[in-house]
Amino acid sequence: MKLKVHFPVITLLILSIISSTMQAQNNDRWRAGSLKELSGDVLFLVCFVSTPNDSWKESEKDEILVKLNESENWLKEQANQYDVNIDFKHSLLNNGDDILFDTIEAGMGIGNERVDWVYRVLKRIGYKNSKQAYRIIKRKHKTDNIAVVIMAKAGGTSYSMRYRKGYDKKKYFIEGTIIFDSYSNEAPMPIPAVIAHETLHLAGAWDLYTTYAQTADRQQKAHELYPDDIMLRVDHSLTNINIDKLTAWLIGWNKNQEDIFEWFRPSDYR
Repeated sequence: MKLKVHFPVITLLILSIISSTMQAQNNDRWRAGSLKELSGDVLFLVCFVSTPNDSWKESEKDEILVKLNESENWLKEQANQYDVNIDFKHSLLNNGDDILFDTIEAGMGIGNERVDWVYRVLKRIGYKNSKQAYRIIKRKHKTDNIAVVIMAKAGGTSYSMRYRKGYDKKKYFIEGTIIFDSYSNEAPMPIPAVIAHETLHLAGAWDLYTTYAQTADRQQKAHELYPDDIMLRVDHSLTNINIDKLTAWLIGWNKNQEDIFEWFRPSDYR
């Protein structure tokens, strides 16, 4: 008789387990911060960071905004292939004027980069903290789907700054990316592709190339299965790359999970 009572409980438990394994990300770092999802209304807050010895020219800022539009249009086209609509808007922080810092530390792609850039920028222009800024910006622009794009007048490896549950909301809740204007060796940066790549990280995508958290054998397998995926490689021409089904699943565009997907999970998402 008690078995009849327990069956619904067991069923619910099994369904709960199945549901949890079907999620692309751990709940603590997927849709946890200011960029809820890469669909619907998405607001990019763009700012230009420089040092007293090397500032942005107005013509360079105009070029960056053109490249930002290229990135947004490409993401919209990719989303349309999965029947997802995105309406990008962007607003200039600090009225587009440079935000000055004494130094800009270069990202090195080794996992210990500075991750408080968004907080530092927001504080520098007058906000108390990230959470207060989010409330004000959300109310002003009528969207709760927000990310900061920091354009740094320096060389380095661009990276994203994600929020996860348990982090200090006042410091890290607004998510963002820092995009350098060139690599450390002064090679030109494919900025539209890099902006898209780092935005996808904020939405939940994993790197598919070898990093401190991703293995070479997974990179080799990605080359076989998803050779043009933007999380495997960036390109100066966006027409040469795409968002393949694994990355689309990770960010919630593709609902069809395949067994191989989970095998690509990097160590910093385990």
